[in-house]
Amino acid sequence: MTVRNVERRTRVLVVPHNFELGGSQINALELISEVARDPGFEVIVYAPDGELVERARRIGVELHLTKLRESALSLRRIHDLRKLIRTRGIDVIHTYEWVPTVDAVFAAGVGVGVPLVSTILSMDYPYFIPSTVPLVLGTQQLVDRARGEGRVARLIEPPVDTEEFRPNACGPDEIAAARAECGAGQDDDLVVVVGRLAQALKLEGILTLVEAIGNLGRTAPVRLAIVGDGPERPAVQAAVDRANAHARRKVISLLGSRSEPLRYYLAADIAVGMGGSALRAMAVAKPLLVQGEQGFWAMADEQSLPQFLEHGWYGIGEGTGATERCTAELARMLALDESERAALGQFGRDLVMRRYSLQAAGLELRAVYADVVSMPRQTAFQRLVAAARLALELAKVRISTRFPRIQRKVRELRGHAITQQVGA
Repeated sequence: MTVRNVERRTRVLVVPHNFELGGSQINALELISEVARDPGFEVIVYAPDGELVERARRIGVELHLTKLRESALSLRRIHDLRKLIRTRGIDVIHTYEWVPTVDAVFAAGVGVGVPLVSTILSMDYPYFIPSTVPLVLGTQQLVDRARGEGRVARLIEPPVDTEEFRPNACGPDEIAAARAECGAGQDDDLVVVVGRLAQALKLEGILTLVEAIGNLGRTAPVRLAIVGDGPERPAVQAAVDRANAHARRKVISLLGSRSEPLRYYLAADIAVGMGGSALRAMAVAKPLLVQGEQGFWAMADEQSLPQFLEHGWYGIGEGTGATERCTAELARMLALDESERAALGQFGRDLVMRRYSLQAAGLELRAVYADVVSMPRQTAFQRLVAAARLALELAKVRISTRFPRIQRKVRELRGHAITQQVGA
């Protein structure tokens, strides 16, 4: 009797930084679903409990939940990860964003030796992530910079599930119900932004958008729906209240988080967003206004496309005139006729189908896993040294953010702000 040697599937432990509604988390879930379809891989997820849990359960992967939120170092998370590595025979750990990456370095590196890869979808990556950790980054600019620093880096632009996010994904009754929930009448132009209400990257633009809609709403039939939640919700709510008072009517609705935001994208006449949220809006053929920082606002079209392909769906402005710029761009888009809006929507849909498909990203990620698993392993001493250096850098960060004078000196020495990187 001949016994066949059946090769064991590659076991991947995926660790998102949270399970609240947000681009990085949705990106992680979509890629988890795509990789899990491959019979050569077994995906196990360790994540903080949150509103995306039910979506994760529907994928059908093994799910381990924790009540931990975003903080590092976390001895609890390190312990949990080490236990999963040992009991589930993990071959590679894949973390999303810097917080779980830091803990995974200690969990996987000290004594265990399981390879680690980290996806950073922020607009920068923290310098203190060890150079031995391969990075998956979302823009070519960041990949080039990381490689120039001697890091291993791969480009996977935030993908979109174009089967789920398509123009006819919801029926007219469901879209009408979503518009009614947003307070938009039949003759209103509905602007929708979907995203987490957080300080890093998002808050400045959302507050600017709220003020701009408050100004436009005094004379134009425009409404804004904000779909999302997060630590900055009180600040956003206060701005919404001021804008509605300025417009002398309710022009802005803060809906809070929705685990399935698709119908709100489809209900929009104009979408506002950055990163993965911007791509999902284009996938459903909506005209898009790209949000950035320091007063950056730009309509997504053929003219602006080269910048976004190089730097990602985001931008940095000149730091002045943010509200005026946002108001002007919105007014320009609101003035477009139906055929012009349809052309912009089709431009976005075609671009996403051509460049940002989930299937292509899934293939690339599986190749990343294969490469990481086959990389030469570090010795126990090398792993210990890397962990010690990381601990030292984290201590420097904590000291510099607690004592502003030291922080300013570190900025001068390093040429960039640590606090911005930590918040990424």
